[in-house]
Amino acid sequence: MASKGLSKLRADLTKTYGDRVTRRDQMVPPTFIPTGSLTLDYAMGGGFALKRTHEILGPEGMGKTSLANLTMANAQQMFPDRAAAVIDMEQAYDFDWAEKLGVDLGEDRFYHLYPDHSEDVSDQIAMLLRSGEVSLVVVDSIGGMESKAAFEKKAEDSAMGKNAQVISRMVKRVAGLCRENNAAVIFINQYRADIGGRMAGAQKPAGPSALKYNTTSQLKMSRTGETTRKITLADAVSEAPKELEVGRQLRVKVTRNKLVPQGRSADFWFYNVATDKYGPVGIDQMDEAAVLGMATGVIKRLSSVSYEFPDGGQVKTGRGGVLTYLAKHPELVGQIRELALKTISGEIKSEHTVSYDDEEAA
Repeated sequence: MASKGLSKLRADLTKTYGDRVTRRDQMVPPTFIPTGSLTLDYAMGGGFALKRTHEILGPEGMGKTSLANLTMANAQQMFPDRAAAVIDMEQAYDFDWAEKLGVDLGEDRFYHLYPDHSEDVSDQIAMLLRSGEVSLVVVDSIGGMESKAAFEKKAEDSAMGKNAQVISRMVKRVAGLCRENNAAVIFINQYRADIGGRMAGAQKPAGPSALKYNTTSQLKMSRTGETTRKITLADAVSEAPKELEVGRQLRVKVTRNKLVPQGRSADFWFYNVATDKYGPVGIDQMDEAAVLGMATGVIKRLSSVSYEFPDGGQVKTGRGGVLTYLAKHPELVGQIRELALKTISGEIKSEHTVSYDDEEAA
């Protein structure tokens, strides 16, 4: 039982600052939105955590928006009564591509907003989250944001670092709103030239350092050394065969994560063209299930070429046989993911559930 002094202190704090004086009742595991990649879910402890903000960082054309689209599709499936939203600062969102990756573009399932400047972004995210109707907001991108003063070209109002100040306040504000409304926000970010840096050609992430301190996780996307996968097509003009790139192997490193040990990487194949040889667009789920299953022991290695699956099935033809078996039993893909996540469940930091004093009185 709290002493009279502590009770008085709580009463004074509540009187001055409102109901933000809280009790912490019990620890509960966080809820994650799957990323669409089985190996990345494993690296992150389950995916993008709700009540948190996240950053996806990488060079142009590396698949950052595609990864966000896959996450939005999963969020819509997890919360059928809530929507997902995109704040499209670049005004270049590809609706057809998003739909191919599984995003439901229905009016009651998806919001697309294209503000002019950073101040509008902050207000729009706040409106979306406070409504309670949106589970995930994607901001695409930090590098495309600029302050209202810069947008309206008011030289007398412009100041060095104005946009960074606006973004810093926004990120801190959004972090609190995510916790209050059981939602997540993903900030997409790019590299830009480090002007004034000591090394020629040096790059750094766009935006202020506040992203580092107020986001739960940061993912850095890059290419692996694997050769891209191509198919041969006939040129309609010259009739000479040409090669079309349909897939590339991407690497996502979890460089920051406040819920699980950081530093893990996920490698997966991503296809931007559907083919008979490689399958549909998106992430190669079968290949990922094989890699993740064998790496975590969910697919047991009996010998150098023999493997046993969770359903008791066995193959004796190596990795090729594993992929063939998974293709015939697609229900194992999700099962392998869940069993693999259980192997790291003890590493995930639980969070406090928070209730307020006025709720206790009620």
